[in-house]
Amino acid sequence: MSLKSFYWPALVLLVCATFGCDRQQPPPPPRIKEVFHLNNYEKDFGYAQAVLIDKTLYVSASVAADAQGRLIAPGDMEGQLRAAYTNVQRSLEAHGVGFEQVVKESIYTTDMDAFLKAKDARLGFYDKDRLPAATWVQVQRLVDPGFLVAVDVVAELP
Repeated sequence: MSLKSFYWPALVLLVCATFGCDRQQPPPPPRIKEVFHLNNYEKDFGYAQAVLIDKTLYVSASVAADAQGRLIAPGDMEGQLRAAYTNVQRSLEAHGVGFEQVVKESIYTTDMDAFLKAKDARLGFYDKDRLPAATWVQVQRLVDPGFLVAVDVVAELP
């Protein structure tokens, strides 16, 4: 047996022993979906206000509604925008985070011109130097014809 033919199989065995050539990698831990309801009516209506998977929090489109689902600030875009962001804030705080963890925001409005006039109301919730990626869309209607704006966000938890 030559020295070369002896070292080659030994090298293969050493590499396999070191790096686990035949070892099965353990499966990744299961992704646990945690559902959150901000108000009691959400479950009956058929949605979750937020869903947490691993360290990503998905907050449903929040509107200007109080704890009983009643419209806040009818006909007032700025008032509804503040109320929607306040509801988003409540969902974030329930998970121990704030707007500084928001990485993506989507805004749906039935009146883009009115929204653009009131858009600065959202800046009261964010650090102006650390704004999230954002999408603003005009839609024909929201779930209740009185709602003028809805805001959903995605946040990364620490």
